[in-house]
Amino acid sequence: MRCLLLLSIAVLVVGSAAIAQPPPAPKEGPWVIPLTVYPVAEPKPALKYLLLPEARDINPGNQIPAFYKCFMEQHNLYRSKESIDQRELWAKASLSELAQVKSLIGYGGSSTRQADYAARLETVDWAILSQLKVEGIFLLIPDVQQLRELAQVLKVKLRGEIARKDFDTAIRTTQTLLALARAFESHPTLIGQLVGIAIATLTFDTLEEFVQQPGAPNLFWALTDLPTPFISLRHGMEGERAWINKEFDILGQHEPLSEAEVKTLITKLNPLVENIKKQTAAEWFQSQIADMNVLKAAPDRLAKLGFPPDKLAKFSQLQLVMADDFMRYLVFRDAEMRWTNVPIAQIPSDAFTAKSPGGIFVEASPATVRVMQAQARLQQRIDSLRIEEAVRAYAAANEGKFPASLDLTKLPLPTDPISGKSYRLELKEGKATIRGTPPADRAKEPAFNRVLEITIQK
Repeated sequence: MRCLLLLSIAVLVVGSAAIAQPPPAPKEGPWVIPLTVYPVAEPKPALKYLLLPEARDINPGNQIPAFYKCFMEQHNLYRSKESIDQRELWAKASLSELAQVKSLIGYGGSSTRQADYAARLETVDWAILSQLKVEGIFLLIPDVQQLRELAQVLKVKLRGEIARKDFDTAIRTTQTLLALARAFESHPTLIGQLVGIAIATLTFDTLEEFVQQPGAPNLFWALTDLPTPFISLRHGMEGERAWINKEFDILGQHEPLSEAEVKTLITKLNPLVENIKKQTAAEWFQSQIADMNVLKAAPDRLAKLGFPPDKLAKFSQLQLVMADDFMRYLVFRDAEMRWTNVPIAQIPSDAFTAKSPGGIFVEASPATVRVMQAQARLQQRIDSLRIEEAVRAYAAANEGKFPASLDLTKLPLPTDPISGKSYRLELKEGKATIRGTPPADRAKEPAFNRVLEITIQK
């Protein structure tokens, strides 16, 4: 469960812009994404276009089993080497080339039609929480990876629609993709949320192509209408707190345990320890007992957490090191998880660089901070595109000109989730750039240094 499921020549065709894929990411530093856009005013009515299915299209039913049905009787689409190779080519081709591909009309057949249906059901129930509480970190979630494959199919379908300038259909496919991404908000693992973030990201990659097409509608209010954050981490965080069975809570209590009680816990921990340390739980904890530094520090740490010294004196050495390992995990876990619903801009920088205290339980805990950063990075993607659309709207009312500052757009614009400050529009040599602030500990990573470089086609 902890393993994270981690054409250069454009051909000009009449009626379709020759837009190629964005340049590959550099090894480090800014990743400049050029966008050539046309001035287009805000739509009227303002919410003419929506990027998630609306209530009047929703029907009773559970999205998850309905999405699973997308793969039934579709072996060739998802498993044929020819089909996969073709899909990879279409995912990289310029939109000009895709505009001529007739087989992309209705791409995916019954599979993508089923996805359209699934995305418009009213409930999301993964039905795995009970299983998670039993199997813990050994819970298998192969469906999570398979639904990423569905997202890739939908992305190719969407690119074909954009290439043909079939904007209304493209909007509907976007709704399907983003509903699929949002379904992962309810997954009881942070890996589930990471997959949802990945699916949303590939969708916004494609929307950057959408806004560059001649005649493409302005999506400012559609982007503004999206939930913030787009994917909450609450369900995943709650699930991560549930993977350790309640029977281990006894290690956090202050009473001495019997030899039989300790032995039962050791037996329960064997699969976890063997997976991480390649030795039995008994062997691992005996090595901790043999380490005088651990044996000396353990009662001091536990006493600071409220364990009465007279009770600690009655603990066996084995219970002592096990309780210390367990409590270090709880303290470290909650020290990270407490920031879940706090904007990253308000989180102290040292919270992202806190050193792990070590121990069996801690080594099995999730990379909470990394997931929170991924959530913020997705929000920056949405924000940047929303600001770009505000610039398009301003240009439509001002002879194709850029605003000297974002205030002049007179539209409600977001603040950077990482810096907590307003985004800036920088003008230079007839182009405008928009960028977010990277986290301090990831300042050189291209994924956190994405720069939209906008040119207005008059």
